[in-house]
Amino acid sequence: MPRIALSAAASPSPAPHKEVSPATANRARNILVAAHALQHIVTSSLPVLLIFIREDLGLSFTDVGIIIAAGNLTGGLAQFPAGLLVDVFGARNLLIAGYGLTLGGMFMFANATTMSAMLLARVVTGLGNATFHPASFPEMARATKHSGLSMGMALHNVGGNLGSLGYTVAALLAAYTDWRGVTTILSWAGVVLAVVFTLFYPRLPVDEDDLKARAEARARRQENGAQARAASMSEYLPVVALAAAAALSGAFSNTITSFLPAFLTSTRGIGATVAGAFATIMMLSGAAGSLGGGRLGDKYDRSIVVLAATAVTAVLVAILAWAPVGTVALVLVLVLVGIVHSIPRPNLNAITSLVAPAGKSGAAFGLVFGAMSLGGSLASPVVGFIADRSSMQLAFGLVGGVFLLHGLWIRRLYAGKFAAQSQTKPSQVDLPG
Repeated sequence: MPRIALSAAASPSPAPHKEVSPATANRARNILVAAHALQHIVTSSLPVLLIFIREDLGLSFTDVGIIIAAGNLTGGLAQFPAGLLVDVFGARNLLIAGYGLTLGGMFMFANATTMSAMLLARVVTGLGNATFHPASFPEMARATKHSGLSMGMALHNVGGNLGSLGYTVAALLAAYTDWRGVTTILSWAGVVLAVVFTLFYPRLPVDEDDLKARAEARARRQENGAQARAASMSEYLPVVALAAAAALSGAFSNTITSFLPAFLTSTRGIGATVAGAFATIMMLSGAAGSLGGGRLGDKYDRSIVVLAATAVTAVLVAILAWAPVGTVALVLVLVLVGIVHSIPRPNLNAITSLVAPAGKSGAAFGLVFGAMSLGGSLASPVVGFIADRSSMQLAFGLVGGVFLLHGLWIRRLYAGKFAAQSQTKPSQVDLPG
């Protein structure tokens, strides 16, 4: 991996411009989408590999949940600090440095022989993953701010949906090698992408409003440090409220992505390879949901879009958990879950961009995605415990209800505030009284 020198004196971007040229924006977007896809290929491979790891090492579902939680918890706690670093050093440097940590953790995981070694590897991987969302989403927002914010976020999310190929890739590779070999192969693919970032990713110009806000913040700190710090903290209140909603979303999405293969093998009697393929079908379907959600969010009230999608998702997950359906109907339900549960995400990302304090979008995305990871971290052992003590069906049904709570919280916070391409400034966003 190339070594990146991070210096506080280094400028993260060239001279400010309000708009990014289409060619530069397209290049940045395409690389970010590819990076998001590969990141999710790596993460979505883990649930399938854990089927083999569980058999190889004799682990329980609770153990599996703890292994998943180790990376999510580390990533969740580190995302806000990572976002602060993004705002200081620039997204490109943090993306490359983060990939270095992620790949190091993957190579450690491939050579782990005990659960404690796996946990350490997951911690290192989590530290690396913590930089991705706080760095990549502000970059995507900067590139698409004036051309359809929700759709820009949707395209970024499509990369994540395409990353669900990791379920099938891991299952197919596992037929020719063991889980350690699969992990090593995916790690080397990450090395290739890190080189692409180093050589080809452009430096997007900083928005003039962001630069002005940073200059004003520095002036306030020089005049009155204590009051300036208090004012700076108050700017994050809308983001903190959004982060609480994101934690509920993370609890749901982490359960779906991490436990779906195990759910299908344990409740439907499906083999690991077919379970991986079914999980891939579900997550690939999410690309349509992301694009549809982006289009709906740029035309209608985003809070209504989120609430409606979470309500339908909760019903579909209940059907998935308890309805005695055949194979064809099962695939259809999985496709619908994949589509509908992806609709809220681009709108959550768009709202994050809109409520972020000027010049602090990296920190805002870090806080929101950190909360999402923490929600997933708390959910993983709980879901594993419920599966061990009761049933996987009950665990899935409960997290479907948690996702509905996410939609209700978003509706409560932002009803009517971000409808139809609204570009409300952060200072105009008030929490409900």
